[in-house]
Amino acid sequence: MRTLVTGPIQPVAGDLVLARVDELGNHSRLELICGRKAIMFRGDEIILCYGNRYAPDQFEAVIGPDLGPCDLVAGGGIAACELSRHARMLAPTKITPLGLIGDKFGRRLNVWDYKVSSDDLPPSLPIVLSLGTSMNAGKTLTATSLVRGFKKAGLKVAALKITGTGSGGDTWIVRDAGADIVLDFTDAGFATTYLAPVELIEKGAFRLLNHAAENGCDVAVIEIADGLQQKETSELILAESFRSMALGAIFASYDAMGAKYGVDTLRAAGHKVLAISGRIGRSPLGVREAEEATGLHVYSPWELQDGALSPVLKARASEKLANGQGNNPYLRRIADSPNPMVALGQGRAHSSQLRLDFLGQLAHELVQAELGETPGPRPGGDSRATWPSPFGSVSVTLPEMLSPGSNPLFMSIQAPVELIEAAVVAKTRRALKSSLGSLVQALGCPPLSATQMDNLVSGAWSMLQAVDQQNVHAGPAFSPHDDLDEMIMNFSGIFNEGADQHAPLGRA
Repeated sequence: MRTLVTGPIQPVAGDLVLARVDELGNHSRLELICGRKAIMFRGDEIILCYGNRYAPDQFEAVIGPDLGPCDLVAGGGIAACELSRHARMLAPTKITPLGLIGDKFGRRLNVWDYKVSSDDLPPSLPIVLSLGTSMNAGKTLTATSLVRGFKKAGLKVAALKITGTGSGGDTWIVRDAGADIVLDFTDAGFATTYLAPVELIEKGAFRLLNHAAENGCDVAVIEIADGLQQKETSELILAESFRSMALGAIFASYDAMGAKYGVDTLRAAGHKVLAISGRIGRSPLGVREAEEATGLHVYSPWELQDGALSPVLKARASEKLANGQGNNPYLRRIADSPNPMVALGQGRAHSSQLRLDFLGQLAHELVQAELGETPGPRPGGDSRATWPSPFGSVSVTLPEMLSPGSNPLFMSIQAPVELIEAAVVAKTRRALKSSLGSLVQALGCPPLSATQMDNLVSGAWSMLQAVDQQNVHAGPAFSPHDDLDEMIMNFSGIFNEGADQHAPLGRA
């Protein structure tokens, strides 16, 4: 930083600018490089970046055509012209640019000049996506909790945020959670990603992932900002590269309707949605409705931190190894990693045998539904066949009408691990029924009759309740945290810059 570039200049995204504070508004503090939010006064001169901003809870803003007066639209230091704002937001702080910041030759400095140097070729590092209904739906808390879960499994994990508005809060919390490498879109050369070409954002994410792999990471948790309707997010979820790299996606939602729409949208785009999390966890009724609507389990942050999703992620890694990615060493390390839930006591959380028994009951009903006959001995005495599953082979009794080597169609398909898991950890009969219905559909079977479904649900529910009774004195399968509201409020105080400038940090 050696010169000030002035005159009839049109700024572009990422340009550094020296500006004067004219009138304080919504943002009265500016986040410094060290993380401290410094109080501003009228007349202060501050260094910002030009950038477009998309924030339904705060400001919509775009870069102006020149160095004329504009607004501070983000506490991380973004200069733009306000287009609209949320009703609870004060008017933005007014600033006057004094000039772009240049080097000793008078060349303007831009964040793009300082991106990481790794290549932008498609990486082989596996990823888990944290997506959501909107900003502040709980994506960062979900990503942070996934980081903790991977660390408990002994893996080296990168935490990446590939879209959004430059600010330190999200990166600091995942670093505190134990992430080995923490990067965001600013490290890929963007001050913000709103209105940036999606192809550049995708290549920026590749650079970050390759940098993480070069530094020894086994897996990356990727947060994509805002909701699925946001322009860049809606295009990124359609990118084949993210689908192919991903073990799956976790969807953060405020409510059951948002969870249902988000899960359906991601499935239609070809994504494996593994679970639901986010602020919906504050509402037991909302959790029940979401589980019944989607067939997926809603995980609390502590369950994710304890590694409750580990069986699903390990099984997904094994599935990818078996389907053309057998030479990927990262997938092998994930598949072979220990299950952190084993240390938390016996119960539904990690019992492979329970899952095999559950699939055995499912197979019995599906055989009867598909063939219309009760399983019985085959000619020649061989009455069993094996059905592969993520937890091992399931022994299936077949009816005598079938000739040897002829199996029901569903046995050619491996049941999706996330639906098995959702059924096994279901807390209500209705959630169990929804998961079972989704499983039947995923296996290409016609819907079971009401009687057949009732029989299946009753048998599975009795099995799960018996496991709970056996382990009632052994302690809970998941950590017994009762203060989810407090944890989310603590995270809100850190992340929702502008929502409450004086919110206490609590003990997050």
